[in-house]
Amino acid sequence: MTARPAYDDFAAIYDAWVDGVAAADEMRSFYVELLLAAADGPVVELGVGNGRICIEAARRGRRVIGVDSSAAILELCRRRADEAGVADRLELIAADFRDFELEQPASLVVIPFHSIGHLPTDEEKLRCMARIHSQLAPGGRFVWDHFIFDSDYPTTPGTLNLRADVRDADGRGRLVWELSTRDAERRMIDILVRIEEVDATGAVEATRYVRMEMSWIAPERSRELLERAGFEIEALYGDFRRGPFEDGASHQVWCARRSG
Repeated sequence: MTARPAYDDFAAIYDAWVDGVAAADEMRSFYVELLLAAADGPVVELGVGNGRICIEAARRGRRVIGVDSSAAILELCRRRADEAGVADRLELIAADFRDFELEQPASLVVIPFHSIGHLPTDEEKLRCMARIHSQLAPGGRFVWDHFIFDSDYPTTPGTLNLRADVRDADGRGRLVWELSTRDAERRMIDILVRIEEVDATGAVEATRYVRMEMSWIAPERSRELLERAGFEIEALYGDFRRGPFEDGASHQVWCARRSG
């Protein structure tokens, strides 16, 4: 992508942003266990973010390749890996999901935390899946998740919601506010984030805004794209505890395999 990745502006608040998702801890545990249990060969996390998944897997002995298009986020991940003493177990690559390339085929590729939604169209998601298929060894697995879109989600501008209140020991910190609206025709959620820098008394010293879009995809369309990309589908779960996918599920968690 030629445009500046949206998450360049999220590096300073990434932890708070991720922790604002109800299933964040379950999601992290699910993917860490997948990375640890993978067959021999490279394991890859696309959309590595601040390393909250790959660093934990590295602490437990796994070597992981992390891919992200945001230089700021990769620097954050690299710094955290250094602090954890596991930098030698991580290989970080600056690349797009749709055209990353590995030196040898992977045994597992994962895309956690709804990150496939950063690809705005089905065509781009298919291109991503086809690229992943090409980078997997025969029998290699591809696991990813996405939310199930709530049809009651507001269609018009709503109210700012407090996503996180992050404070340092001296009381200074940030308030992270979120306002989201949807475009049903394009199947996109427009997310406006307001970040307020506050002093120890809570007074706002500075305000900045970050905007990004997140697409959604119906489960039946996800299945179709996976099959078109050449994958055999192993399982579809409705949560990160591997519960059944059924009416009312909040997530679609896909496990697919390259045949061979």
